[in-house]
Amino acid sequence: MFTVHALAVDDRPFPAPIANPLEARIGLIVQPAVKRLRLDIGASVDIDELFRDSTRGWMRLGADFMTYTRLRSDGNFKFPVETSDYYFGVNATWQAPQSPLQIRLRIAHISSHLVDGSADANGTFVERKPFVYSREFAELLVGWTFGALRPYAGVTYVWARQPHTPDPFIPQAGIDIRLPLSKSFQLRGGYDWKLIGISGTYVTAQAAQLGVFAELWDGRGLMLSAYGYNGRSMHGMYFDTADSYLGVGFQIVW
Repeated sequence: MFTVHALAVDDRPFPAPIANPLEARIGLIVQPAVKRLRLDIGASVDIDELFRDSTRGWMRLGADFMTYTRLRSDGNFKFPVETSDYYFGVNATWQAPQSPLQIRLRIAHISSHLVDGSADANGTFVERKPFVYSREFAELLVGWTFGALRPYAGVTYVWARQPHTPDPFIPQAGIDIRLPLSKSFQLRGGYDWKLIGISGTYVTAQAAQLGVFAELWDGRGLMLSAYGYNGRSMHGMYFDTADSYLGVGFQIVW
């Protein structure tokens, strides 16, 4: 009988890293100090299970379609869109047989676009000219689950990029925690670290998240979290700038 050793409450060979910004989410993060919001709309859907047995392990193929949008708060419940990034690709996830080893490979494309213009924290308009931002890449992550903890590490290789100044290799490491609190509640948190280079100058991008997931029906539910981010911006139109914020928000977990 094949046993899944990972605490994979979302029924996947490689559960998505919790704090990694470039994951599929449906949710909103309010960033009050910088008067901005981040709106994530996306899904990662498994479309085929290749095998699941005691000799080969557990392997699935899936597809990813996501958008990551940065908005600013303009008063009177108005939220102009500053920039939006579009992500689509395919993935393969594998859980080793009789082992907590997990692997995920993603091959994807990201493009980024300016929308309604930018402003600083005081609401002053900041001109930023649009340009073509596009990249195609492969990301490989390896995880190892120890009870409620799952550290992971890997690297992204960008083989096609515009502009060309970003460096092609992005090392990444992090850790997740999924700790049951009761039958319907679970503490979920994570820390994600990347080293991102531009023309040979490398700067980190660090993201953290801690929240409580409430299961409402059949593994689905709502997660309320605190978020933190510091380092190179995750948004392509601002790839050469720094971003730093603390936020609170929610995610719909399916």
